[in-house]
Order: sequence, then C-alpha cells, then structure tokens
Amino acid sequence: MANSSFVPKTVSRLSSKKLVRLQINALTKQGRKDLRDVILEFFEKENLDKQHVLPIHYAIVELVFNALKANVKFAAFREEVRKELGRFESTTIDNLLQIVISERALREFAATRILPKLLRDQVQKIFDIEEKYRAGMSEKLNEAQIELLIKFRNLIRSLNADVTLTISANSEEVRIVVLNTVPMLQRDLERIHDSRMRHAKLHKEGRGGEFFSYENMDTTESAGFGIAMVDQGFYKMGIDPFEHLKIDAKNAETLVTLVYPRSALSKTE
Repeated sequence: MANSSFVPKTVSRLSSKKLVRLQINALTKQGRKDLRDVILEFFEKENLDKQHVLPIHYAIVELVFNALKANVKFAAFREEVRKELGRFESTTIDNLLQIVISERALREFAATRILPKLLRDQVQKIFDIEEKYRAGMSEKLNEAQIELLIKFRNLIRSLNADVTLTISANSEEVRIVVLNTVPMLQRDLERIHDSRMRHAKLHKEGRGGEFFSYENMDTTESAGFGIAMVDQGFYKMGIDPFEHLKIDAKNAETLVTLVYPRSALSKTE
C-alpha cells in the first residue's frame, strides 16, 4: 500500500463494483493510513455516513493484525511440536511433524501439551522486534534478536503462510474478507466465541462498556477483546454482529468475513 495512486485506484475499483484484493505481509503506519483514506474517500464518493469509517477501519486493521499474529503463532506452535517430537529419530521428525500439523485432531492434541502463555510471549517478542525493525531501529536490536526475527520470517515463508484482504461493494453491502492460510487452534476459537458471548450478554443488559473495564479484563491468550470491539461497532450500527462477522476455521486456513449492509451505512435524514 505504498504508492501515491493506491488510494484513488482502489476507490475507483470499489465504486465500479470490482473486487479489491491485497496480499499483506505487514500493516505499517502508512498502510493503515492508506486503508483509512480508501474507506473515507469511498464513503464520500458513495454518499455514505462517515461516522462509520472509524469502526470499519478498526475492524479491518484488527482482523489483519490477528492474521499476521496467527502466522507467527503457528510457526511458534510448529517449533514447539518439533521439540515434543525430539525423542524420535531425527530422520523421522520432519515427517511426523508434517502429519501432526496437517491433521486437525493430532494438531489439537499437540496443543494440549503446549502452554498458551509460551506461544503468546513468543508472538509478542517477535512483533516487538519486527516493529522496531520496521521503524528503522534495527541498530538497537542485538544479534540474538536479529537471528530470531530472521528465523521466524523464514519459518513463516516455509509454511506458505499468506494473509489476503479482499474488499468488495455492491448496491446491497460492503463485504470484507481476511483469508489466512494457516489454521486456528480450537482453543483460540473457543476463547474468541466465549468473549463475544460475554460481551453480547453485557450489551443486552445495557452494560456493554463494562466488558472493556480493567476489572473485567481477561488477559489470557486470544481473549477476543479486539473482536469484541468490532462487535461493538456493529451494535452501534444497530445490526447483529453474530450475523455480520463470521469466523470460519477450516483445517488448513482461517476465513473471517465482515458484511456491512448499505442500509446501515447510509446517512440518516
């Protein structure tokens, strides 16, 4: 998302009801700004209510960051599984690893042996290093941090882990899809669902804001607070987030879909 023609070309495609597809390796500060400008200019061109630009922009950024984190996490998970297989002959480890990673039941069983905190801390460490590197602070990274960053970049590349963002618009809706070519662990999916349900319960009681209070905060891995914030945006539009935000965790990929009806985005007189 780095050239000056990106925003007008993308807005033009959306207004012409053409699909916009972006493969994303990182979402930089400039990339986030470009994305916001696309949504803003599209809303202006289509005469839609611009108060919805911020929550939609937040939703896309949240889903893309989650997908990028999932790539790092899956790479870390794979390495932990490799360690668990260390008692086998070295010549068979790679084959066993491929079988475990590819089969959902075996993958979920392996996950029971790996602490969520271990993966969460590893992901946070990699993202902190990546952020410093992309911010031009590579000279402040030590040799071990550089080696770790290179290792995980290579691991993610070897997994063919891709994040693709597609945006489309027609006379009925604006549809946003984030496809990640790595699977989601069941425990993560359940945490997100439970988090959304707790937030929905509070919202129905008129206490939705309490979900985000410190006292009510769940700091466990994949607690789903970002997704609950996306849900909050749907509630403010007067539509059911469980009907308009779908997470499809398949065996080898994860698909998240946002659907914004035009009727909810239109200006009210």
